[in-house]
Amino acid sequence: MKQFASLYKTLLEEATPKRVVLLPGGFKPPHKGHFKALEYLINDANAEQAIVYIGKSPRDEITSDQSLAIWNIYKNYITIPVDVIVSPVTPVKSVYEFCDLNPQHVIFVGAGEEDQDRFSYFQKNKEKYSYVSIVSIPPQFGRISGTETRNKIMDKSPDALHFIPDEISEADSDKIKKILGLD
Repeated sequence: MKQFASLYKTLLEEATPKRVVLLPGGFKPPHKGHFKALEYLINDANAEQAIVYIGKSPRDEITSDQSLAIWNIYKNYITIPVDVIVSPVTPVKSVYEFCDLNPQHVIFVGAGEEDQDRFSYFQKNKEKYSYVSIVSIPPQFGRISGTETRNKIMDKSPDALHFIPDEISEADSDKIKKILGLD
């Protein structure tokens, strides 16, 4: 919670407007489709800062702490600063709070086609939120299934690590294995 409040305060105090992308999701675990979605969003928005909001609830045996640790590895492969935060309530609520507190920035919210309705309030209140754009992110890698990925991890399947982005080094892949108990 402190990290969440601290980030808001830091960005609120910045005088120069930034192009900020927000990527909310469960990310249990964050996979190469999520990684590529963040890259797509950053490039599409020509962003200077990115924030990834992770859902706090576990899914199967994957926790928010594990997701946070994996995103903290992934962000080292992104070309702009990325803050990764476990949302205190939900990632969608965190997006709305961030947008309400940061009208001085140009904000781009990434959402898949199935998640567009979660941000309809921005569209319905365009005058108030003229600085917020919803970016439709096309499916990456043919829409990787989080459930299938979690099942492979729980079963310790030989291809359980198919979800790791190709850009990730072998050393960092080994860290991810350890985070997920696959070492």
